[in-house]
Amino acid sequence: MEYTNVRYSITLNDAQISYLADESQEISRMKCFATFLRMAVKEPRKETRKNFSVFLYTGQFMASKVELAEAWGCDRKTATRIIREFNQMDILSSEASNRTTVHTLKCLSVWFTGQGTVKNRFFTIDPIVGPIVKPEKTSKRTPETYSDCSHKKDEDDQVFGLEHAAAEGRRAGDETEKEKDFPPVKL
Repeated sequence: MEYTNVRYSITLNDAQISYLADESQEISRMKCFATFLRMAVKEPRKETRKNFSVFLYTGQFMASKVELAEAWGCDRKTATRIIREFNQMDILSSEASNRTTVHTLKCLSVWFTGQGTVKNRFFTIDPIVGPIVKPEKTSKRTPETYSDCSHKKDEDDQVFGLEHAAAEGRRAGDETEKEKDFPPVKL
């Protein structure tokens, strides 16, 4: 059914509103949110794509990261990060399969349309909002960092000593008779 004059009943807490209103992001989160609202189905249906199909309930939509990246004009990695953040904010929940991802809107309670109201069965009245966790950037090794590994060797020796002692059934620091006769050699 084609719905006309569509309006949305959305419930957000302060943390979710702050996240959506943050204009310092490269891609507007409100633009992303609007995409989710428009893509969500208003009545249950079977969605068929090449060689597979998925049954979607009211409030769900099917979209791959590539499709969302194209809609938002960004790369797939950025789209993945945005989806993860929406999940952390409990605005959306996503379930990936080997073919696509089914997303569920959790903050939308009802659509008001010219044809009547449509309730979202996945609406969450009291969302559990987690902090946005950004992945740590890994530093690249440069020729300068290769020579600065002296502290790493000492840490490895200490860890190995604990593992070696545990394997022999003794505490770290206890010396065997053999170790007393032959002290360790420092390089």
